Amino acid sequence: MTNFSQLLTQSLERSWLKGSRLTWLFAPVLWPISKLIWYALRLRAFMHPESPSRPLGVPLLVVGNVFVGGVGKTPLVIALTLHFKTQGLQVAVISRGYSPKGKQSAREPRLVTPLSKANEVGDEPLLIFERTGVPVCVGTHRFKAAQHVLKMHPQLQLIISDDGLQNDSLSPEMTVCVFDDRGTGNGWTLPAGPLREPWPRIQGLHPSQRAPFQWVMNTGEQPKIDGFCATRRLAKTLVDAQGQRLTLKELGADSTGPLIALAGVAQPDLFFKMLKDEGLAIDECLGLPDHAPLESYEALVRRLMATHGPELRLVCTQKDAVKLWTLCPQALAIELEVNLPIAFLQELDRAVAQTLSERFGFSNPTNKAIIEQ
Repeated sequence: MTNFSQLLTQSLERSWLKGSRLTWLFAPVLWPISKLIWYALRLRAFMHPESPSRPLGVPLLVVGNVFVGGVGKTPLVIALTLHFKTQGLQVAVISRGYSPKGKQSAREPRLVTPLSKANEVGDEPLLIFERTGVPVCVGTHRFKAAQHVLKMHPQLQLIISDDGLQNDSLSPEMTVCVFDDRGTGNGWTLPAGPLREPWPRIQGLHPSQRAPFQWVMNTGEQPKIDGFCATRRLAKTLVDAQGQRLTLKELGADSTGPLIALAGVAQPDLFFKMLKDEGLAIDECLGLPDHAPLESYEALVRRLMATHGPELRLVCTQKDAVKLWTLCPQALAIELEVNLPIAFLQELDRAVAQTLSERFGFSNPTNKAIIEQ
């Protein structure tokens, strides 16, 4: 059943991207459904919003996407957060996080702490917290999450939302819409295509949702959407749960046991390709679904240890490591480095500085310098 489900999913994704016979066969049904679903959701959001869209006490930057699934938002959020820290800004991140069924407490806003676990707050929020050290708040209601982190950290000057372009409770001053090499696929919205909403975007029905500053960021090697382009590459060192480091060159020269690559991300093949492009001889590539539960990692580690024993060498993404290290501390995680265009960062810094100064009355030496550039 699992293989059939995966096969069906892959066929659907291929039809979304290229437009296949499957797409055209069901187009007369899927296309009207796509339109009906979209307009029904927008009407519901307008008639019965969970909470009125209203600004927070600090600027809000939403980093999201219209293409369903992962497009590289979280590494971009990490890069932006670290950039703002170097600018001297007090920044926090909000995310939907992890909300297991039947656990009401998980739906309420909560701060990520050094003791948090991935199956409690989510792998991506935990990764953001560990990589940046800024306050990270998770909650299924993003506006409440933003309120909560502001209450706990009143000195904040900027909040970044990891995802949330389609969230009607948010009223961002700035948005970054992220695309990868898949662009907009066949250009249709769900279920006929891969888009959460039409592109170019139709602004929210509430005037407060029209962000004054908006950018497009491409994270792939072959950008298909007009906008800025980020470059991504693997770091030259890997690290295990104890903090011991190893270079890619040292890993490639080590032949004590099989080298297994593991990735539980939206597009694991991209990670495997990047490893091979670095010259690593990977014996086996294992992909897990994005946000795979801890149980999936447990089963995989048991199988690998039974097959390869202590000589097993396991390479994974940092996103996988926040779960995998509790089971296999010797696993080596490699960081994905994101470089953002200087022109984009300059525009973004000016927008943040202008918003802080004009709308919220903040004064910050770094921001003042940006405005005067």
